[in-house]
Parts: sequence; C-alpha cells; structure tokens
Amino acid sequence: MVPRLAEGLPGVRDWWVNYPYACLEQKSSKAIGLRDAAMWKDTMDRLPTYLDGDGLANYFPPQPGSSNTGSDTLTAYLLQASFEMKKLDPQFALPAASLDRMATALGKFVDGKIERKFWSPRADLDVRKIAAISALALHGKAQPRMLTSVNIAPNDWPTQAVVDWLSILQNMKDVPNRTKLMEEANQILRARLSYQGTKVLFANENNDYWWWLMQNGDTTLARFMLVIMGDPAWKDDLPRLASSFIGRQKSGAWSTTTANLWGAMALERFSRTYESEPVTGTTEASMGGK
Repeated sequence: MVPRLAEGLPGVRDWWVNYPYACLEQKSSKAIGLRDAAMWKDTMDRLPTYLDGDGLANYFPPQPGSSNTGSDTLTAYLLQASFEMKKLDPQFALPAASLDRMATALGKFVDGKIERKFWSPRADLDVRKIAAISALALHGKAQPRMLTSVNIAPNDWPTQAVVDWLSILQNMKDVPNRTKLMEEANQILRARLSYQGTKVLFANENNDYWWWLMQNGDTTLARFMLVIMGDPAWKDDLPRLASSFIGRQKSGAWSTTTANLWGAMALERFSRTYESEPVTGTTEASMGGK
C-alpha cells in the first residue's frame, strides 16, 4: 500500500532503467521518466545538433545535405513534455536558445512558410498543426491568427487533437468565442469517454491509434488528465480516470516511451493536486457477522 498513486509506479521506473534505445525523443523521455536532471542536461546540451536548418528537431542528428528533415511532431512533443515536466521540477526546462529556434520553426510550419511531408496512412496536416499550436500556446508563443490555417472541426478530429484544442483554448485567452468553444470541446471529450466498470477509455480509441504521430489511447488519456487537472468541471471524474489509467498498464508499465512519460507526469500532478492531504480514518470490514 502506498500513500499516493504516483508513488506506486516502480514498474515504470524499471521500464525506463532497462530501456535501451537512444534517439532524441527516447533520450529526452528517459531523462524525464527517471527524473534524471544530469541526463536531461546532457541531452539538452546536444539538442542544437539535432535541429535542422529551419529549427525543427530530428530524431537523430541530420547528416550533411539533409538539413530540412526535422519533424514538427517531435518538436511539438519536446515543447509540450518539457513544459509539463518543468511544473514538477524547474531543472527540466528547455534551453532558451533552442526553445526559441524550435518555436519559430513551429510557427513557420503552422503558417505554411515551411513544409514537412512525411508518409502517413491518413491525412494528418490539421492534426499536426493543432499539436504545434498547442505546444506554442503553452509557452505563450501562439497567436489566434494561426488558427486560420486549420479547418476547425473538433467533432471530426481524433481525440488527441481535441485534447490539444482544449489546451489551446485554455492558454490563448484572446481566441474569439473562446468560452463557447471550450464548452464544445469539453462536451465532445465527455461524450467520447466510455465508463465500463472500473475501466475508462475513449469510445473511438481504435481510430485514434496514430502511431506515426506517437499517439495512442494511453498517451491521449494521460494528456487529457494533464489538461483538465484542476478544472472544477472534471474534479469528480479525475480519481476514476487516474485509477483506470493505472489499470491500463501491463507488467507495471505502459507500452511506449510517450505513454510512460505522460502517464507518470499525469499521476504525479494528480497526487500533488488531489492527494496533498494525508489519508486519515479507520476502515472496517466484516463478513458473516465477523
């Protein structure tokens, strides 16, 4: 028995300790997953060598002659993950110079000034742009005009994009009709939640498995918890979401680097927000009168 949910994750730490791979996403995720500030600093010291000519991050340092191969998805992920982790430990901030380069590149990607065309099994440009704007909004570097580059249709988006959309609306206070749009986003997310006993999932998770964008049901639910953390409208749902999210583990961990990163952060934020007071009282159980 542990006093807080976030302290009951030894399997996740073991998963990270034994994780052998080392691209930029994997190294940065592992540093956060292990709360290893030295590993994070070492990775961040090398970060400029991973940025392409436009400022987008590559999974591996680009070779000479391939200067425009960086990924908007990876760049947005780094900005989002560092922002959330910095709330828990300021040592995990992105270096200012690299942050500025990556943010500028994401802004140009959203505006159509630079393009990245990668193979994908379905059209994904709007979803990628929403993720980029969400990452920029967290750092105060997004502007409402950026939304004109996207067809705003959250009912048609995968759930992870709706979560990004809600995050955008939370962090960009000057979006026109913001209150109404936030209400609609919350309604969409609530309608997609499916409660099955102790299990909670999104009703369309099979269609939301966008692996090429590092997204699946686990990452979506974890990021959803982070976005709604502290929102009074979701307060009664969060304990059930947290316990159900833990139930999605296999052998004490989730299945991907991104899920283990977002999952551990979501549960730690949950513990700090809702489990700050120690549990007290007495529990009694009886069976057959005894």
